[in-house]
Amino acid sequence: MELESRSSPLEVESDPFSNAPQRTLSETVQPLADAYDERIGDRDRSTWLWFDAVEPAFRLSCVDDGAGQRVHDAKVLATMFITVIDDVAERHGDRATLEELRLVPFDARAADPTRADVDGDYVRFQRELWDALCKQFRAGPRAAEFEALFRFDVRQALQSVDYSALLARQPGLASERELLTYDVYNMMLFPFADIDIANASAFDPRDLSTLRTVVAHGQRMARIGNWLATWERELAEGDYSSGVTVRALESGLVSPAELRALRNEPTDAAVAPVIERIRESGIETAFVEQWDREFETALDACGDAESFDARAYLEGFEPIFRSQLARRARSGE
Repeated sequence: MELESRSSPLEVESDPFSNAPQRTLSETVQPLADAYDERIGDRDRSTWLWFDAVEPAFRLSCVDDGAGQRVHDAKVLATMFITVIDDVAERHGDRATLEELRLVPFDARAADPTRADVDGDYVRFQRELWDALCKQFRAGPRAAEFEALFRFDVRQALQSVDYSALLARQPGLASERELLTYDVYNMMLFPFADIDIANASAFDPRDLSTLRTVVAHGQRMARIGNWLATWERELAEGDYSSGVTVRALESGLVSPAELRALRNEPTDAAVAPVIERIRESGIETAFVEQWDREFETALDACGDAESFDARAYLEGFEPIFRSQLARRARSGE
């Protein structure tokens, strides 16, 4: 499968989801979104509404009839969960609060909102959000079978945030190889797949290895789209964890010292020449081509799956990628 207008793939102006009916969050998600607005407020409601619109595109075909809303709500809550901790790490650089937030899903030591230097509002909200997410996950008929896997995959997502926090402090640490090892888990595709199969009576555990291979490619595809959609805004915010920026670093197009200077003084006059240099380098186009390679490689890997439609799952990322590129175009205006 190839994207239309392949000769100018970055010039996507039509968002496939822009003509969808006006969406509202479900009765399950709405109270948490309202609490987020009141107590956190780092993002506006459009972040959750966009994911709310695109989620059905990559839902596994084996999800039980009647479980769609539960699956959908769990994934929206999971998106909110990783976004809160990611913003604490990258937007705020709040290491003390980050350390507490990383404890929320686990029982070794309870996250403490009263700990010195910790923003208790974030920790209290995140505990409420995690409880709501677990309630939705455990309502799935096969939740007990896959909960250990779900917790493992959430742990990998939290590690990806920790890696991004390290990059924020030490830009010279960045390498594309490590981004593809750690950073891609921030997209939550593995926990999303766990939510699906916890609600899929027809899923055959013998297909689990194939599923995770396919999801690994989908996760990289989703991350590439996210990098392309957000790198300019993140660069201006002092966040250098995008693959676009890291490739510019590794190629010598920009230097760690230059990024440190931008972090200290992120004015439009300082950031604009760096953005223009990266735009003109062809790095973005190379990532579009990499997305295509991931897609084709994933198709080759999915032939043995019988209890879910791997091709349909992968094809669901194409309109999402178009939406991400369209969002990139708007952010660059």
